Amino acid sequence: MDRKSFKGRLILIYFIFAVFTFLCIARLFNLQIVNGDEYKEMAENRLVRAATIKAPRGEMMDRYGIPMVTNSMGYYIQIHSVDKENSTLNDTLAALIKICKADKVEYFDDFPVSDIPYSFDFGNDTTDEMIVKWKKDNKLEKYETAEDIVNHFFEKYKISEHVSLETAKEIVAIRYTMDSKNFSVMNPYTFANNISMETVQKIKECAFTLKGVSVEIEPVREYLNGSMAAHILGRTGIIYKEEYDELKNQGYGMNDIIGKDGLEKVLEKHLKGKDGYKKVNQGKTGTISETLSVKEAETENFAVLTIDSGLQRVTEESLAKNITATRGEKGFDCFSGAAVAVEIATGEVLAIASHPTYNPSEYTKIYNSLLNDPHKPLFNRALNGAYTPGSTFKPLTAIAALEEGIITPTQIIEDKGVYTYYAPSYQPTCLIWKNTGKTHGPINVSEAIGVSCNYFFYDVGRKLTIDTLGKYAKKFGLGQTTGIELSESSGIVAGPEYREKMGTEWYPGDTLQASIGQSDNMFTPAQLASYISTILNNGSRYALHLVKEVRNYHTGELVYKTEPKIVSQTEISESTVIAVKDGMRRVTEDGTAQAVFDNFPVPVAGKTGTAEVGSGSDTVLFVGFAPYDNPQIAVAVVLEHGATSRYAAMVAKDMFEKYLGLSDVSDTVKPVNALLE
Repeated sequence: MDRKSFKGRLILIYFIFAVFTFLCIARLFNLQIVNGDEYKEMAENRLVRAATIKAPRGEMMDRYGIPMVTNSMGYYIQIHSVDKENSTLNDTLAALIKICKADKVEYFDDFPVSDIPYSFDFGNDTTDEMIVKWKKDNKLEKYETAEDIVNHFFEKYKISEHVSLETAKEIVAIRYTMDSKNFSVMNPYTFANNISMETVQKIKECAFTLKGVSVEIEPVREYLNGSMAAHILGRTGIIYKEEYDELKNQGYGMNDIIGKDGLEKVLEKHLKGKDGYKKVNQGKTGTISETLSVKEAETENFAVLTIDSGLQRVTEESLAKNITATRGEKGFDCFSGAAVAVEIATGEVLAIASHPTYNPSEYTKIYNSLLNDPHKPLFNRALNGAYTPGSTFKPLTAIAALEEGIITPTQIIEDKGVYTYYAPSYQPTCLIWKNTGKTHGPINVSEAIGVSCNYFFYDVGRKLTIDTLGKYAKKFGLGQTTGIELSESSGIVAGPEYREKMGTEWYPGDTLQASIGQSDNMFTPAQLASYISTILNNGSRYALHLVKEVRNYHTGELVYKTEPKIVSQTEISESTVIAVKDGMRRVTEDGTAQAVFDNFPVPVAGKTGTAEVGSGSDTVLFVGFAPYDNPQIAVAVVLEHGATSRYAAMVAKDMFEKYLGLSDVSDTVKPVNALLE
C-alpha cells in the first residue's frame, strides 16, 4: 500500500470519528438541555412496582346464614423505600407520628422496650430468658440495659439530637419494626391500619413533605354485633415476623393481616382470599404516576358456624343482666360467668358466652386496659375456666351407682342429717340439716337429685369408691377436652391420681366430698354441657364443634364440612337415664329451681349447684335440658361468686325461652346469603 492511499484512509477514519462524536454531543445536548425537564420527569417515574391489592377475608355466618363477621373498606398508611438517607426517613416518621398521635391512631411497633424509663417489655412473657434470647437473635449481647440498647439504635439510625427523646424512641421502635419486616425498595411497610378519613386528609395535605408515604385502600374486618361471641370469633392483626417465617411459603406477605386467635385463626386457610396486584410506575417520592395493569383480589370461601346468633345474643345479655342482679343481693363480688348451649343430637355449639367480654375491633386500641382489667375480659371462661361443679355433679354419681348396681331406681336411703360412717373423725351433714335441723327422710335416687340431698350421695359415693366414680366422670367427658376447635382446659377429676401429682394424700372423707361435686373436681362450662348431652344420648359423647361448613363464595360448593363425631361411648340402661331425667325434672318443678321455672309453658329439667370457693361468695351453677319429653338442647351456666343458684337458672331460662320460640324479643339481623336458603 502506497503512502498516499494510507493517508486517505486515515482522513476517512478521522472524519467518521468526528461525525460520531458530534452526534453523541448533539444527543446529550438534546437529552440534557433541550428536553432535560421531560426526561428528568421520565427518570423520576422510571420504577415499575407490583402493588398488592389485599383480598377481603371470607365472611363468617351463623347457622341460619346471618352474617356475624364481614368486611368494610378502610384506609392504611404505607411507606415506600425511596431515599437511602436516614434523615429523610426519620423526618417522615416524625411527621407521621405527630399526625397519628393527634388523631389517636395506633401504629405498629414490635420494639420490646418501654418508653422512658426504658425497660424490657415482652408483655406477659417478659422473663430473663426471653430478654437473653431477644438480645442474641438481634446480636445485642454486649448491651446490658434497655437504655444501652436504645442509645445504640439512636446511633445506628442517626437520630437527630434536635428531636425530643420521646419522638426519638418512637422512631427507633418503628425503624426496628421496619427492619424486622425486611423493609426495602420491593417491600413497602404498612405503618398503620384502618385510619380515619380525617387522618387521610392530613396526610394528603402533607404529601410533599412525607416522602415515600401513600394511603391505600384495604378491606377491614367488621364484627357486626360488636363484642358478641368475641372469644369464639377471635380477631385479626398484622402478621408478626415469626408468623411470616412460618407462612411465607404459603403466599403470605410481610404486611398481611391474619387470624390471631379464635375461629379467625382456626379457619385462616379457608378465609384467606387471593390477593391481587396492580403494576404501576412509581416516582422516587413514592407517588404513582401510572397504572399499567391490574389483577383484582378474590374472596374464595365463607364459613358457616353452628352458632345461633339470636340465642348467642340472648345468652350474653342474660349473663350480663344476672351478674349485675346478683351483686344487688348476696353475690356482691360477682362480676363474671359463662354459659354454653349444645345441640344434643350432634354436638353443635348453639351458643357459647363468656362475661365480661370485649370488642375485637377495639382490641389494639384498648389492649392495655383489657390486660390490666381485674375481671379479665380476655379470658374465655366457657372453655378455659375450670370450676368446682357442686351439686351439678350428682346426676353423674347417680348414673355410676345405678350402673354399678350400688342402688336401684326405687331403692330407698334414709337421710339422717349427719353422715356418721367415719365418725367421730369426720361427720359431714346434709345441707337441710345444717340450715334447719331437718332431713329429707327416706328417698330414692330421683328424689335425691330433685332435693339435692348430700346425705344420699355421701352414702352411694362411699360405696362406689373414688376410682369407680372417677372412671364414670371421664366417660361422660368430665376432666376431658370436648374436641372443640379452640384451645380449652381439660379440667380436673378428683381422686388419688391427682393428689399424688400434687404431692398430697387422698383420704376416705374426700370421696364423700367428690361424690357431691366438691373436693378437687374442676370442670369447664363446655364440659358440663357436653356431660348433660351425653346422659341424654344414653352414653354417646359427641365432640363439640363450632364450624358447620365452609363453602366457595362464588359457587356455593362445599369445601369443608364437620360431621358429628362420637368420641366415646358408654352403655347405660334406659332405666338409669329415666331415673336421672326424672330427678332433674323434679329440680325445676318442685326442687331448688322451682321458683325460676314456675309456670314455664314447656316442661324442662335441670340441676342447680353451689360450690364453695377459697374466698368470697360461692360460685353457682345450673345445668339442664329442654324440652323434657324430647330433649334437643343442653345448657350449662356458671356465675363466679354468684352466691345463689337462682341467677344461674335465670340465665338458662332465658336461653330455653329463646330456643323454644317463647321469647318476645325479635332479632335485629336477618339472613342475607341466598346460598344458604
